[in-house]
Amino acid sequence: MRGWALALAVIAGLSSPGLAEDQPAEKTQSNYAPRLGDIMIATQLSHFKLWYAGRVANWELAKYEFARIKAAIADAPKFYPNSPMADMKSLSDPVEALGKAIESKDGAKFGKAFEELTLACNSCHNATGFGYVMIREPRLSPIETSPFSDQQFSPK
Repeated sequence: MRGWALALAVIAGLSSPGLAEDQPAEKTQSNYAPRLGDIMIATQLSHFKLWYAGRVANWELAKYEFARIKAAIADAPKFYPNSPMADMKSLSDPVEALGKAIESKDGAKFGKAFEELTLACNSCHNATGFGYVMIREPRLSPIETSPFSDQQFSPK
C-alpha cells in the first residue's frame, strides 16, 4: 500500500505547475517527457481534488488544482503532438467557464462548469479511442469525508 502512495505522490509532483515556474527556461528543456498515461493519472487526481475543493468552498485549493489541470491540458499535446488528442480545443469553453466560477467563488456555477469539463474530457476520450476511460463526478461515502485522509481540504 505504501508503494501506491509513493507512486501517486511522485506522479502528482511531476505535473506541478510551480516547479516549471521556479526554474529558468533553459533548464526546463530536456529530453524527458512524462508518459501520456502519467499526465492523465495526475489530471484525474487533480479532477477529484478540484471537485472536493469546490464542494467545501476552498477556493484557493480549487485555483491550485485548476492550474494543474490547465497545465496538463497544455503539456499533453506539447509532449505528444502526433497523438489523436493533440487538438484539445474542445476543452477551451469548459475550462474558461470553470476558471470564472472559481474566481467568483460561485458554488452553483462551479458545479455546472465542473460537469461541463467532465463531459468534455469524456468527449475527448471517445474521439481518441479511449472511450473506455469514463470520468465522472466523484462520489463520497454517506459520511461525506475525503478519501485523502492525509490532507485537509476545508479552508481555515
